[in-house]
Amino acid sequence: LVSFTDKLIKFEKNNPYTQNFNDYYLNHRLDNGVLYDVYQRHPEFRKFAESDIILNEVGKTLGNNFYLYVNSFLYKPPGRSNEVPWHQDFLNKPDESEKILAWIALDDATISNGCLKVIPESHRQGFKDWYTKKGETHHDRLVEGSFNEGDKKYIEMKKGDVLLFSNYLIHGSDQNDSEFHRRAYRVVYKRIDTTYTPRGGPIVMRGNHPDTVNDDYKLHISKNKSIKNLYLNIRDAISTLKKGFNS
Repeated sequence: LVSFTDKLIKFEKNNPYTQNFNDYYLNHRLDNGVLYDVYQRHPEFRKFAESDIILNEVGKTLGNNFYLYVNSFLYKPPGRSNEVPWHQDFLNKPDESEKILAWIALDDATISNGCLKVIPESHRQGFKDWYTKKGETHHDRLVEGSFNEGDKKYIEMKKGDVLLFSNYLIHGSDQNDSEFHRRAYRVVYKRIDTTYTPRGGPIVMRGNHPDTVNDDYKLHISKNKSIKNLYLNIRDAISTLKKGFNS
Protein backbone atom coordinates (compact mmCIF):
# COMPACT_ATOMS: atom_id res chain seq x y z
CA LEU A 1 0.00 0.00 0.00
CA VAL A 2 2.89 2.38 0.73
CA SER A 3 4.29 2.10 -2.82
CA PHE A 4 0.78 2.52 -4.23
CA THR A 5 0.20 5.74 -2.28
CA ASP A 6 3.43 7.18 -3.70
CA LYS A 7 1.85 6.90 -7.15
CA LEU A 8 -1.60 7.92 -5.92
CA ILE A 9 -0.54 11.30 -4.55
CA LYS A 10 0.92 12.27 -7.94
CA PHE A 11 -1.90 10.65 -9.91
CA GLU A 12 -4.76 12.42 -8.11
CA LYS A 13 -3.39 15.82 -9.07
CA ASN A 14 -4.41 15.07 -12.67
CA ASN A 15 -6.77 12.10 -12.44
CA PRO A 16 -9.16 12.44 -15.41
CA TYR A 17 -11.82 10.35 -13.63
CA THR A 18 -11.92 12.22 -10.32
CA GLN A 19 -14.89 14.34 -11.41
CA ASN A 20 -16.92 11.18 -12.04
CA PHE A 21 -16.77 10.41 -8.31
CA ASN A 22 -17.43 13.89 -6.97
CA ASP A 23 -21.21 13.54 -7.23
CA TYR A 24 -21.02 10.71 -4.69
CA TYR A 25 -17.99 11.42 -2.52
CA LEU A 26 -16.21 14.34 -0.90
CA ASN A 27 -13.77 16.28 -3.06
CA HIS A 28 -10.13 15.62 -2.23
CA ARG A 29 -8.12 18.33 -0.44
CA LEU A 30 -4.74 17.90 -2.07
CA ASP A 31 -3.52 21.17 -0.58
CA ASN A 32 -3.96 19.75 2.92
CA GLY A 33 -3.04 16.15 2.16
CA VAL A 34 -6.44 14.42 2.40
CA LEU A 35 -7.90 12.00 -0.15
CA TYR A 36 -11.46 11.09 0.80
CA ASP A 37 -13.38 7.83 0.37
CA VAL A 38 -10.45 5.86 -1.00
CA TYR A 39 -12.03 2.52 -0.01
CA GLN A 40 -14.69 3.16 -2.64
CA ARG A 41 -12.35 4.67 -5.24
CA HIS A 42 -9.30 2.40 -4.99
CA PRO A 43 -9.54 -1.38 -4.28
CA GLU A 44 -5.98 -1.38 -2.89
CA PHE A 45 -7.26 0.05 0.42
CA ARG A 46 -10.05 -2.45 1.01
CA LYS A 47 -8.17 -5.34 2.57
CA PHE A 48 -6.87 -3.00 5.26
CA ALA A 49 -10.33 -1.72 6.17
CA GLU A 50 -11.60 -5.32 6.13
CA SER A 51 -8.73 -6.80 8.18
CA ASP A 52 -10.01 -9.41 10.63
CA ILE A 53 -7.46 -8.25 13.19
CA ILE A 54 -8.91 -4.73 13.10
CA LEU A 55 -12.56 -5.79 12.84
CA ASN A 56 -12.26 -8.20 15.77
CA GLU A 57 -10.99 -5.40 17.98
CA VAL A 58 -13.60 -2.94 16.75
CA GLY A 59 -16.29 -5.51 17.49
CA LYS A 60 -15.31 -5.56 21.16
CA THR A 61 -16.76 -2.05 21.41
CA LEU A 62 -19.36 -1.88 18.65
CA GLY A 63 -20.71 -5.43 18.87
CA ASN A 64 -21.42 -7.82 16.02
CA ASN A 65 -23.08 -5.45 13.56
CA PHE A 66 -21.28 -2.42 12.19
CA TYR A 67 -20.47 -0.73 8.93
CA LEU A 68 -17.95 1.54 7.24
CA TYR A 69 -18.88 5.12 8.08
CA VAL A 70 -16.16 7.13 6.31
CA ASN A 71 -12.52 6.63 5.34
CA SER A 72 -9.64 8.74 4.05
CA PHE A 73 -5.99 8.60 3.10
CA LEU A 74 -3.96 11.20 5.01
CA TYR A 75 -0.56 12.42 3.92
CA LYS A 76 1.02 15.23 5.86
CA PRO A 77 3.59 16.68 3.47
CA PRO A 78 6.68 18.45 4.77
CA GLY A 79 7.18 22.17 4.39
CA ARG A 80 3.52 23.14 4.54
CA SER A 81 1.16 24.57 7.13
CA ASN A 82 -0.60 21.35 8.10
CA GLU A 83 -1.17 21.42 11.84
CA VAL A 84 -4.47 19.76 12.78
CA PRO A 85 -6.12 21.66 15.65
CA TRP A 86 -7.54 19.95 18.72
CA HIS A 87 -10.90 18.39 17.88
CA GLN A 88 -13.26 15.47 18.37
CA ASP A 89 -14.50 13.72 15.26
CA PHE A 90 -18.10 14.27 14.10
CA LEU A 91 -18.84 17.05 16.57
CA ASN A 92 -21.67 18.16 14.29
CA LYS A 93 -23.47 14.82 14.72
CA PRO A 94 -24.04 14.61 18.49
CA ASP A 95 -27.18 12.45 18.18
CA GLU A 96 -25.39 9.57 16.47
CA SER A 97 -23.89 6.64 18.34
CA GLU A 98 -20.19 6.25 19.07
CA LYS A 99 -17.78 5.49 16.26
CA ILE A 100 -14.41 3.72 16.38
CA LEU A 101 -11.52 4.98 14.28
CA ALA A 102 -8.67 2.82 13.01
CA TRP A 103 -5.61 4.98 12.27
CA ILE A 104 -3.17 2.86 10.25
CA ALA A 105 0.38 4.23 10.06
CA LEU A 106 1.91 3.89 6.58
CA ASP A 107 5.12 5.60 7.71
CA ASP A 108 6.79 5.88 11.09
CA ALA A 109 4.82 8.61 12.85
CA THR A 110 7.05 10.74 15.06
CA ILE A 111 6.82 14.01 16.92
CA SER A 112 8.93 15.68 14.23
CA ASN A 113 6.67 14.63 11.35
CA GLY A 114 3.39 15.34 13.11
CA CYS A 115 2.23 12.17 14.85
CA LEU A 116 -1.12 12.16 16.62
CA LYS A 117 -1.41 13.85 20.00
CA VAL A 118 -4.30 12.99 22.33
CA ILE A 119 -5.84 13.90 25.65
CA PRO A 120 -5.99 10.53 27.47
CA GLU A 121 -9.36 9.51 28.93
CA SER A 122 -11.13 12.46 27.26
CA HIS A 123 -13.41 10.06 25.38
CA ARG A 124 -15.20 9.38 28.67
CA GLN A 125 -16.40 12.98 28.94
CA GLY A 126 -18.52 13.33 25.79
CA PHE A 127 -18.34 16.22 23.36
CA LYS A 128 -16.84 19.53 24.44
CA ASP A 129 -17.83 23.03 23.32
CA TRP A 130 -16.80 23.70 19.73
CA TYR A 131 -17.02 26.12 16.83
CA THR A 132 -16.60 26.06 13.05
CA LYS A 133 -13.86 27.93 11.19
CA LYS A 134 -15.09 28.27 7.63
CA GLY A 135 -12.79 27.60 4.71
CA GLU A 136 -10.53 25.20 6.60
CA THR A 137 -10.17 21.47 5.93
CA HIS A 138 -10.29 20.84 9.67
CA HIS A 139 -13.11 23.28 10.30
CA ASP A 140 -14.73 21.94 13.50
CA ARG A 141 -12.54 22.88 16.46
CA LEU A 142 -12.73 22.80 20.25
CA VAL A 143 -13.13 26.00 22.22
CA GLU A 144 -9.87 26.97 23.89
CA GLY A 145 -9.97 26.25 27.60
CA SER A 146 -12.66 23.55 27.33
CA PHE A 147 -10.05 20.92 28.29
CA ASN A 148 -6.59 20.78 29.85
CA GLU A 149 -4.03 20.79 27.04
CA GLY A 150 -1.33 20.06 29.59
CA ASP A 151 -2.57 16.46 29.73
CA LYS A 152 -1.61 15.83 26.08
CA LYS A 153 0.33 12.74 25.05
CA TYR A 154 2.12 12.18 21.73
CA ILE A 155 1.43 8.81 20.09
CA GLU A 156 4.51 7.83 18.12
CA MET A 157 3.93 4.80 15.90
CA LYS A 158 5.92 2.45 13.67
CA LYS A 159 4.92 1.81 10.06
CA GLY A 160 2.16 -0.82 10.13
CA ASP A 161 0.95 0.01 13.64
CA VAL A 162 -2.79 0.55 14.12
CA LEU A 163 -4.32 2.85 16.71
CA LEU A 164 -8.00 2.36 17.59
CA PHE A 165 -9.85 5.14 19.39
CA SER A 166 -13.30 6.58 19.99
CA ASN A 167 -14.52 9.59 18.03
CA TYR A 168 -15.03 11.26 21.43
CA LEU A 169 -11.26 11.28 22.05
CA ILE A 170 -9.76 14.77 21.88
CA HIS A 171 -6.88 14.68 19.40
CA GLY A 172 -4.89 16.64 16.84
CA SER A 173 -1.39 16.79 15.35
CA ASP A 174 1.42 19.30 14.94
CA GLN A 175 2.94 20.52 11.70
CA ASN A 176 5.30 18.19 9.84
CA ASP A 177 8.74 19.70 10.39
CA SER A 178 10.65 16.73 8.94
CA GLU A 179 11.78 16.08 5.36
CA PHE A 180 9.30 13.26 4.74
CA HIS A 181 5.59 12.64 4.34
CA ARG A 182 3.62 11.24 7.25
CA ARG A 183 1.04 8.96 5.67
CA ALA A 184 -1.84 7.08 7.27
CA TYR A 185 -5.10 5.38 6.34
CA ARG A 186 -8.03 6.40 8.54
CA VAL A 187 -11.11 4.17 8.70
CA VAL A 188 -14.23 4.90 10.77
CA TYR A 189 -16.73 2.24 11.84
CA LYS A 190 -20.21 2.62 13.33
CA ARG A 191 -22.92 0.31 14.66
CA ILE A 192 -25.87 -0.34 12.35
CA ASP A 193 -28.34 1.02 14.90
CA THR A 194 -28.66 3.69 12.22
CA THR A 195 -27.21 3.47 8.73
CA TYR A 196 -26.69 7.09 7.78
CA THR A 197 -23.37 7.94 6.13
CA PRO A 198 -22.16 11.45 5.32
CA ARG A 199 -21.74 10.39 1.69
CA GLY A 200 -22.10 7.27 -0.42
CA GLY A 201 -23.93 4.35 1.14
CA PRO A 202 -23.42 2.11 4.16
CA ILE A 203 -21.02 -0.77 3.52
CA VAL A 204 -21.55 -3.49 6.11
CA MET A 205 -18.26 -4.78 7.51
CA ARG A 206 -19.58 -7.24 10.10
CA GLY A 207 -23.00 -8.70 10.84
CA ASN A 208 -26.44 -7.78 9.48
CA HIS A 209 -26.89 -11.56 9.69
CA PRO A 210 -29.82 -13.54 11.16
CA ASP A 211 -27.53 -14.97 13.84
CA THR A 212 -26.36 -11.58 15.11
CA VAL A 213 -28.92 -8.88 14.40
CA ASN A 214 -31.72 -10.01 16.70
CA ASP A 215 -29.56 -10.31 19.82
CA ASP A 216 -27.79 -7.05 19.04
CA TYR A 217 -31.09 -5.26 18.48
CA LYS A 218 -32.53 -6.59 21.73
CA LEU A 219 -29.46 -5.32 23.59
CA HIS A 220 -29.81 -1.92 21.92
CA ILE A 221 -33.50 -1.74 22.84
CA SER A 222 -32.75 -2.78 26.42
CA LYS A 223 -30.19 0.02 26.80
CA ASN A 224 -32.69 2.53 25.50
CA LYS A 225 -35.72 1.20 27.38
CA SER A 226 -35.56 3.90 30.04
CA ILE A 227 -35.50 6.60 27.35
CA LYS A 228 -38.49 5.04 25.62
CA ASN A 229 -40.40 4.81 28.91
CA LEU A 230 -39.68 8.49 29.53
CA TYR A 231 -41.00 9.33 26.08
CA LEU A 232 -44.18 7.32 26.70
CA ASN A 233 -44.75 9.02 30.04
CA ILE A 234 -44.35 12.44 28.45
CA ARG A 235 -46.66 11.48 25.61
CA ASP A 236 -49.32 10.28 28.05
CA ALA A 237 -48.97 13.46 30.11
CA ILE A 238 -49.43 15.64 27.02
CA SER A 239 -52.46 13.58 25.99
CA THR A 240 -53.99 14.07 29.45
CA LEU A 241 -53.39 17.84 29.29
CA LYS A 242 -55.01 18.05 25.86
CA LYS A 243 -58.08 16.22 27.13
CA GLY A 244 -58.25 18.67 30.05
CA PHE A 245 -58.12 21.67 27.74
CA ASN A 246 -60.78 20.23 25.46
CA SER A 247 -63.23 19.31 28.22
